[in-house]
Amino acid sequence: MNTEDVADESAIAISIAELRERFPRTQDLYREVCVLLFFRHGVTPTANKLYQLVRKGSMSAPTEALNQFWKTLRERSRVTVEHPDIPDELRTAAGDMVAALWQAAQSKSLESVTALRADAAIAVDNARADLASEQLAHAEALQLVENLRSQLRISENDALQLREAQAAAAATKQGLEDRLKEARSDLGAMQTRLSELSAQHVDERERLADRTRLAEERFADMEKRALQEIDRERTATAKLQRVNEAERAEHIAAIARARVDHDAALAKIAEVREHNCALQNAVEVLNNERDRDRLELQSVRAQLEAAIRQSATDSARADHLHAELERLHVEAQHLKNQAAGTGTKSKRRSKTRSVTDT
Repeated sequence: MNTEDVADESAIAISIAELRERFPRTQDLYREVCVLLFFRHGVTPTANKLYQLVRKGSMSAPTEALNQFWKTLRERSRVTVEHPDIPDELRTAAGDMVAALWQAAQSKSLESVTALRADAAIAVDNARADLASEQLAHAEALQLVENLRSQLRISENDALQLREAQAAAAATKQGLEDRLKEARSDLGAMQTRLSELSAQHVDERERLADRTRLAEERFADMEKRALQEIDRERTATAKLQRVNEAERAEHIAAIARARVDHDAALAKIAEVREHNCALQNAVEVLNNERDRDRLELQSVRAQLEAAIRQSATDSARADHLHAELERLHVEAQHLKNQAAGTGTKSKRRSKTRSVTDT
């Protein structure tokens, strides 16, 4: 088998693989393979050839498809001359003559295709010879390139190790610099806070009572707001009420702890800074609790709104059903009245008929 035949077989196999996806039915697939072999590749299809290429169904399937293909081809290649004045024998002869001319033209075209394929095969052989020489030169060049690549890989490995070491050092340096910046920032904040506390400690004894009163008022206001929030939340579920009560207890405990820390600050000025931090932490806890309460309130409100919308939908549906029942009741009453009227009329007609008969 030469190179051209191998190329044709590969092309035919690729085309048949495409036809398998487009035509899942066995007969349709065999029919399209017949068309492919005869018209595209100039190969006369046979039953064995079709079964070797497709390998689907039984041996009767390619035979039946091949017979149908030749029948269809003969019908389409046969030219029918239609004219009312021409005898049937003359029309048949004219059709056969045109079909013979078409087959002769097809044979000539197949011969031309064969000649073109032979020329193309010669050109392919020449090109392959040139390709072989170029591949030899290319192999030598590849060997040289491979040697250069080996040296380059060695150099790249050394450079990679240096880059990795440099990257590790840079990462370590960056980490140390970041930690140093953070430490400097924390130190600056602490120094600023200490400076503020030092300035406040000068008159802390005189202002301590006022600050205590203001803190108690703030905590009282916060407690009042918390109680108001709890009162508004009493319409929510029992779970939310228990959470609010627990949070209120934590709030009171936080206030008590803050007061204890503040009372301790009266005895020791050095503990004022820790007391202020405790107060700030308590305020942040209360703010977080208030935000959490608001989020839970929003969730409950959303649930209530959904329940209200569902209730409105159910009410509208009940109204519709009630109206439908009313309408049916009216119609039934109307039918009942009509039936009663019909019965009365029938009685009257019977009575009138009996009087007339008498």
